[in-house]
Amino acid sequence: MGKNKIYEKDWKYTCLRPFVDWCTRRSYRRIQVQGEENLPTDGAILLSPNHSNTLMDALVMLQAYKKETVFGARADMFNNPFIARIMFFLRILPMVRQRDGLRNVLKNHDTQETIVETLEHGVRFCMFPEGRHRTMHSLLPLGKGTMRAAVAANEKFGNDRPIYIVPVGIEYGDYFRYRSTCLVTYGKPINATDFIKGLNVENDAQIMEPLKREIAERMSGLFTYIKDDENYKGTWALTKMLASEKRTCSLAGRLETNRAAVAEIEKAIAERPEEMAQILEKAAALDAATDKAGISIHSFNRKCLVGRCVWKGLLSILGLPYFLFGAVASLPMWALATFLRRKIKDKAFGNTVGFGVKLGLGAIWYPIVAALAFIFAPCQYALAGSLLAFASYNYLYDYTEFMRRFLSDCRLATRKDFRSRFEQLQKDFHNLK
Repeated sequence: MGKNKIYEKDWKYTCLRPFVDWCTRRSYRRIQVQGEENLPTDGAILLSPNHSNTLMDALVMLQAYKKETVFGARADMFNNPFIARIMFFLRILPMVRQRDGLRNVLKNHDTQETIVETLEHGVRFCMFPEGRHRTMHSLLPLGKGTMRAAVAANEKFGNDRPIYIVPVGIEYGDYFRYRSTCLVTYGKPINATDFIKGLNVENDAQIMEPLKREIAERMSGLFTYIKDDENYKGTWALTKMLASEKRTCSLAGRLETNRAAVAEIEKAIAERPEEMAQILEKAAALDAATDKAGISIHSFNRKCLVGRCVWKGLLSILGLPYFLFGAVASLPMWALATFLRRKIKDKAFGNTVGFGVKLGLGAIWYPIVAALAFIFAPCQYALAGSLLAFASYNYLYDYTEFMRRFLSDCRLATRKDFRSRFEQLQKDFHNLK
C-alpha cells in the first residue's frame, strides 16, 4: 500500500495534521482531555477507548495527543483499493472481525505484525475493542484484538520494556448534535507485561478473558456507564433528571454527576426493584413526551423560567443579523451538510458529516469568499467580512442550538403538566432512599 511504514513520518501527513486537529476542535464547543498523567513514559502504549460516535471517536483521540498515533478500523472499509490507500495514509490499519469469515480473519496475522512493529518503534496504537460503535452509555462485548496485540508485543519485546494498555473514556454532551462537548479521560494503565506474568498460564487463550475483564472494568469507570440494557431508556432518562439538579459548567463535573446519579439508580433498582420499575417506566415516558414536544432536559430545574425566556429572546434578536449573514456566507457548506445528514441512515454519522464538510469544502469555499470580498470591497471591509464569514459555519450551529433551548424554555413555561410530572418523579425517587 505504500513504501513507507505506517508509523514512519510523512511530510504530507505532518502538514495536514494541524488542520485536521483544528477542524476536530472546532467541531465541538468544548473539548477537554484529562488524565494525561496516566500515560506511561517507559513502555509501549495500546489505547482502549469506548466507541460511541463513529469517526469522531478516532478524531478526538488523535487531537488529544500531539505525537503519532496509529489506529485500527473495520476491515470492510478497506475493500476499495483507493480508500485503502487513503486509510493507510491516515495511519489506519484494517482489523478483521470473526463475522468477516475465517479466510479474512487469517489476514489479521499481517496486521498483528504491523501493530507490534509500530509499538516497538515507540508509536502508540489505538484500537476500539468493541469493534463497532453504539450511541449508548454502555459497552458492547469487547473483542480480543487489543489483548492479542498486547500478548504479541509482550512476546517480542516485553523483556526489554513493558507493554501498557491504557483504558480511555470518551464522554459526549450529545451524540447527534454538531458543536456539542467532548471529554476524553485517560484511565490508570494496565501493565500487560506484569499482568501476563502474574497469571502464570501456559497458553494465550487463558490470558485473554481475565485481561478482557480488567480492561472492560476500567473502561466503564471513565464515562457515564449504564450496564443494564433492559432498563437503559428509563435509567438514562432518570439520570438526566437527577443530574439536572446539580448543574455544573465543568465537563469533568458533569461526568461525575452523571455517574453518581447512575450509581444511585442502580442501587435503588437492586434494593427496590418493583418501585423502581414503575419510576423508570414513567421517566422513559416523560423523556419521550418532552422530546416529541421539543422540550430539552436543560429547561427543567430552571429558576424564573419566564425571565429566562425574556432575556434569551433579546439575545436571539441581537444574534439574528450575524446568523442571517452566516447563512449566506456559508450556504454551500451548511446546505451540503444538511443534505448528507438526511441521506444517511445512522444518525451518529451526523457529527462526522459536519466535520467532513468543514475539512473538505471549507478549505475551498472560504478562500473563494475572501477573494471575492477583496475584489469587490475596500480592504478593511473585505478583511472584516472574510473573518466573519470564516467563523460563520460554527456560529450557525451554536445559534441554532441556542434557539432550540430558548424555544424549549418557552414551551416548558406553558406546560405545567410536564413540570409537575418531572418534579413528582424526582420526589418519588428521593423518597425511596
